Amino acid sequence: MVLTKINYKFFKYYILISLATSIFFLYHKFQFPTDWTTSEWLINYQGGFVRRGLVGEILIQINSFLNFEIRNLVFIFEIFLLFIYYFYIIVFFKKVDFSPLIILIIFSPLGFLFPVTETEAIARKEVLLFCVYLLYLSSILKRNQKLTYLILLIGLPIINLVWDGNIFYIFFFIYTFFLSKININKKEVIIFLITLIPYLISFIILITTKSNDQMLEEMCKAINEPCFGAMNFLDYSFKDQMNYGLSRLKISYLIRYLLIFIICFYPFLLIFYDQKNKTEIFFGYIVCVIPTFIFWYISFDWGRYLNILYIFSVLTLIFLLEIKIIQIEKTRIFIFISEMIKDKNKSYILYIYFFLYLFSWHPKVILTDDIGSLPYLRIFDRIFDYLIT
Repeated sequence: MVLTKINYKFFKYYILISLATSIFFLYHKFQFPTDWTTSEWLINYQGGFVRRGLVGEILIQINSFLNFEIRNLVFIFEIFLLFIYYFYIIVFFKKVDFSPLIILIIFSPLGFLFPVTETEAIARKEVLLFCVYLLYLSSILKRNQKLTYLILLIGLPIINLVWDGNIFYIFFFIYTFFLSKININKKEVIIFLITLIPYLISFIILITTKSNDQMLEEMCKAINEPCFGAMNFLDYSFKDQMNYGLSRLKISYLIRYLLIFIICFYPFLLIFYDQKNKTEIFFGYIVCVIPTFIFWYISFDWGRYLNILYIFSVLTLIFLLEIKIIQIEKTRIFIFISEMIKDKNKSYILYIYFFLYLFSWHPKVILTDDIGSLPYLRIFDRIFDYLIT
């Protein structure tokens, strides 16, 4: 059967092609004067301490020895980061059973394909957070408690200095930690809470930090460019960001993205709901999801944040399958798909649905943009356009 023939080898090639395509698109966009991705990584501390400036400051310090054009160094860093991320993905999915339901989830337009179809989402700061989460989950799988606590104690505060938006995904770290413990004792709970203290301190420092015009001017002098993209939003308060997002909100946008959420996240909700320990698994997942909706009030790129939530959900699902906390084979959606495949008359309906879901549409980054169509065709068109120009 078509859907059951897809295996790990195919998935590995899929990820490697995504990596190569991402680098190709990055090459054609990183020098663009207002490229938002580049602007994110150029935020630095040359004008004083600001949010999201750690990587930019490190790159500037490295560049003081290399004397590159700073954008070129950012491009090299982005390639390095993408290599690490996609390598981790390949390793992490090595033992996955690619059932039709898992295929539907992994190859969703909101999944690993999203940054390739929407190039403004390539190599953004959440990729570093994905890498840390993958390392964290791997440390739990390998029962390396020292590494697990080290990531919480040092890794998360560092990520906070790179991208403070990770606060809305911290619950996934808590959720997976406690679900992985069959009999957790008081000592482990206390140690876990203590390791989160540096993260909370760094977050308090960040939310009380605000840039001014003089700081931004010095920051931009360090890169020999005017401030652009993400650099211009550093002096926005939470209230300013909320007003910026809400001023562009329309009911039609909200309905569109609610439908995208329902369509793409429906399998997760069904799988987590159909478990024996529903309270811990399903309601715990809901607790992880709800804080991310705050982005809908303070941001403009809703598609990107749905993609971040989706990747976290995929990695969490694979992790829970690996530690055998959930049993996907006994869920109603798994049984329904399996029975549809066995029935020759109904299997064609299922194949049509899979094709339409996986190949005919994709969400856009910006909330004002309509739904995109034929994502793979758009990718080939973009590659062709770049090659002939």
